[in-house]
Amino acid sequence: MAITNSDVKLFESQRLTDEEDGGGRVTGNEVMDGNVNNLFQDISRIDRTIGDVALRKAFIGISTDNNDIYLVGHLILTEPPKDQIVSVLLFNTDGQADERLDA
Repeated sequence: MAITNSDVKLFESQRLTDEEDGGGRVTGNEVMDGNVNNLFQDISRIDRTIGDVALRKAFIGISTDNNDIYLVGHLILTEPPKDQIVSVLLFNTDGQADERLDA
């Protein structure tokens, strides 16, 4: 039984906040595709006016019942945000338990 695209999941970190301790270790909570505000809150009027940096730590993982090996995984952004004043950036910290302050 092969690993399929639907087996590749995005998982939440312990704290999805912009506080200094935001981030942490991976949880078993899957970030559901298509759910509004599943990682980020709405952008407030103040943040839209003066700007803001919102960071969220998430983990890519495989969720399958078989023992197949998943090799050479990667992640790319293929479409820009629909909101033209929003920018996104992916980066790796190589840490399993790091927090926002570490980023």
